[in-house]
Amino acid sequence: MTAIIILNWNGADDTIACLRSLEKAQGDFFVTVADNGSTDDSVRRINDYVSDYPREIHILEHGKNYGFAAGNNKAIAYASQFNPDAYLLLNNDTEVTPDFLTILEEFRRKNPACRVLTPRINFYYDKQRIWNCGGRLFMGFRKYLFAGDKEEKAVKRRYYRISFVTGCALYFTPDVLTDDGRLLTERFFFGEEDFEFSIRMRKAGVRMACVTDSVIYHKVGASSEGKNQPGRIFQHLLNRYIDIRLNYGKVFYLFWRLLNKPVSFRHLRNRYGSASEAIRKLRRLEKDSKRKDCVTEDDFNRLVVKGDYFDETVL
Repeated sequence: MTAIIILNWNGADDTIACLRSLEKAQGDFFVTVADNGSTDDSVRRINDYVSDYPREIHILEHGKNYGFAAGNNKAIAYASQFNPDAYLLLNNDTEVTPDFLTILEEFRRKNPACRVLTPRINFYYDKQRIWNCGGRLFMGFRKYLFAGDKEEKAVKRRYYRISFVTGCALYFTPDVLTDDGRLLTERFFFGEEDFEFSIRMRKAGVRMACVTDSVIYHKVGASSEGKNQPGRIFQHLLNRYIDIRLNYGKVFYLFWRLLNKPVSFRHLRNRYGSASEAIRKLRRLEKDSKRKDCVTEDDFNRLVVKGDYFDETVL
């Protein structure tokens, strides 16, 4: 049996649409919807919807927003009491095809060495175009497979070995969990957890694959609407700089930072509007990535929600 984990935060419309698509899904599974401290009427609406849901379903209320990683880790811990054979993290802004899970399960049975899988993820609003088929890590960077391509390009092979997987649709066996039962690092309140997970799996020699016959559709960007985009890009870069520093050697990190500097500058200039402001933000990024080992909820709120992160002076 597979435990499907769906994290909700103020997203009842998407979550209910995802659950509706799962009603038609084949395979042996149950669903845990974990509400991450929604401030709207999500919990009531989801409970109303699932009152006569045809599948085994559990509604877990966290009571506060723990972020993506911790919210999913808590849901995994809850679902583990039912002893599933596998888990699937599934974004609430996805919809699935009826056989997506049985295809993943069949592939796992035939290829037990592949302990982490992902389906092919197509765009929801352009269903024949691929968002990604997982990806590959290289020199501290990641590249999606078949990003933006038409689906016929990917299906020439039934599966692809990958070294990067997104948290959007992450199928895994229980033995990849840490000793304390966690899947994702909680160093980062939002984002980066899938990159760190992929680095950790590669270090541990865990095989990962994208199974191209298994398909879901993703409403890309739905969870980012209304956010402070300049603050978001700085937060994303800060996550990545810290992650690379902590997971690679000092020499590699210094080389990577030098290699990545023009890319970071370009992103910051595009978001903050001027070269001089981008240089100031890049200096701050380098200072903060040296002194911090995590990007907390408070950091996230000050960067993305309040916008007052840069009001403090960093020596």
